[in-house]
Amino acid sequence: MPSNAAWLIAVLLSSLLGSLGGYLATSRMLEESLQKLGLTTPVFVLDRARWVKAIPPEATPEVIAKAMDAWRHKADQLARAGYLVLDSGMVVAAPEDVYVRTER
Repeated sequence: MPSNAAWLIAVLLSSLLGSLGGYLATSRMLEESLQKLGLTTPVFVLDRARWVKAIPPEATPEVIAKAMDAWRHKADQLARAGYLVLDSGMVVAAPEDVYVRTER
């Protein structure tokens, strides 16, 4: 009858080989998807109209200019991070999670 140490070694070896096999199988299955994901450019949609509507009607020209500068800064920030930035006026259809919401 095998000792406790032999059982422990067998269990550890089986666990190790099972984990390694699971990792290899998962990485094989995801390899193509991850390659495709690396080739696509992430997209964000900025809604300039909603941004402008958030400005109070009694706003001074300086406040309006500041809000538009903030919109442009947000677009530039996303572009520097590697995103394609579209204005919502040009978007035909897009999922809700690609829209950038105003922080007001």
